[in-house]
Amino acid sequence: MPYSALALIAICIFSLVHLYAEKTRRLDIITHGRFLSFCGGVAIAYVFVDLLPKLGKYSLVIQHAFSGIIPYAERHAYVAALAGFLLFFYVYKVHSHEHRKKSYRLAILSYALFNFLVGYTIVDEHDPEVQPLALFTFAMALHYFTNDYTLCKKHGQAYELRGRWLLVASLFLGGITGTWFAMTETAVALLSAFIGGGMIMNIIGHELPEENPNNMASFMFATIFYTIVLLSIGL
Repeated sequence: MPYSALALIAICIFSLVHLYAEKTRRLDIITHGRFLSFCGGVAIAYVFVDLLPKLGKYSLVIQHAFSGIIPYAERHAYVAALAGFLLFFYVYKVHSHEHRKKSYRLAILSYALFNFLVGYTIVDEHDPEVQPLALFTFAMALHYFTNDYTLCKKHGQAYELRGRWLLVASLFLGGITGTWFAMTETAVALLSAFIGGGMIMNIIGHELPEENPNNMASFMFATIFYTIVLLSIGL
């Protein structure tokens, strides 16, 4: 099967998660809490064990691209990760401080950007940040479950009727854009770092609130389990 077809399948899986994740809320609170914490554990293991270590391989590429133009060029990938973290930290914090409609719009636009970048990077067969594609798809799909739980909880019907469709459209738009416009190695590193930083904040944002149905045992088990999986295949 050509890689383009596999990338399309991955995007469709992400889209189905957005469209049907809220159905899991019908589970009892204990089961649902364990499942969401398992999703968060897998995603955080993927970020720290697979995604972020790969960014170090791009330090020389980024340094070559920006050397003499911007100081500390070898650290720009990590600055991009910090930017992703800060963006979604801001989105997380304004929920409790801003008008509900403004908060909703900011959240949806931020997650739409995140989805666009995911769709954009996943169609590149030579992007090591999304390879192996099956593992990336698995981790990201579970990560989307935690995101959708938070968005449904905070924004309810507004997200279910319109927001999730915008996120699905952003995935496909990113994939189409990535198919027509090739990325440089520098762009791959910066975009992947931004995605990684955003994932870290989204996972923390879901796991920290006391009112969320978290389960520490499930989170720790999933983190350790997926770390072992990633290490065992030599990533």
